[in-house]
Amino acid sequence: MDSNPMPRFEPMTTGALLDRAFRLYTSNFSLMLGITAAAYVPFYLIMLLIETGFAINLQSRRGNLTTILFQIVFMILWASIAFPIASGAATYAISERYLGNEATIGESLRQGLSRFWTLSVAQITATVRVLFGFLLLIVPGLLWMLSYSLIVPAILVEGQKATSSLRRSTDLVKGQRGKVFLVLLVVNLLQLILAGGVAMIAGMFFNAETSAGALLNSAMNNLMSIFLTPLGIIATILLYYDMRIRKEGFDLEMLSRAITTRPETVAAAATLGR
Repeated sequence: MDSNPMPRFEPMTTGALLDRAFRLYTSNFSLMLGITAAAYVPFYLIMLLIETGFAINLQSRRGNLTTILFQIVFMILWASIAFPIASGAATYAISERYLGNEATIGESLRQGLSRFWTLSVAQITATVRVLFGFLLLIVPGLLWMLSYSLIVPAILVEGQKATSSLRRSTDLVKGQRGKVFLVLLVVNLLQLILAGGVAMIAGMFFNAETSAGALLNSAMNNLMSIFLTPLGIIATILLYYDMRIRKEGFDLEMLSRAITTRPETVAAAATLGR
């Protein structure tokens, strides 16, 4: 277990929240990496096999219908399977660390899987709405993306159902979209810069236009996703806690009560703290 001197449970500025997210990521690196790898590696391996079997080159500039369909299917399956497992398990792990408790990869994954269907339905519903919103001149999609950014912790910590988690996330984000946007922007820019740097270096050693090169490039992109995704998940968890602390006086006692209560009674416990 990584050593992790936990920070105080308090409202955070944007800078403080980002700093805390980086510190939580580095001090719990092996835990977070193990959770993400367990959720992502099987999924990525299956998708790589499909990509190879159908001779799909995602790096080719001459996109065809098969490539477009593969990308759509990949995004839908990622949003409904891999990401809910990873984000659910990570939310439990970080919450336990806030309480000063031990959190193992296995226990965190079990907790994430226990809410898998709810997480999956909520995540795919949000993804479809956001994609539809981006078709409506981008702005609605961006607003919905920010509004639905806290559905995972709403489900894991409060025991919300899929549909109610969308409303709950929207209520928590209301009036704070600017902060959510800045935090997610910084995290995603960092991920893009690091991923772009790796892709540039990789491009010096193999040609992404060839089948072998495209497969290697996809594998490297997947590997970078496994390393970088936990930072975004942690930032989202901290945003959730920050919103509840500011709006509802959420504290460690309430978090402890929510995490240790059985899933079917978590919602009632959360309601008492509002």
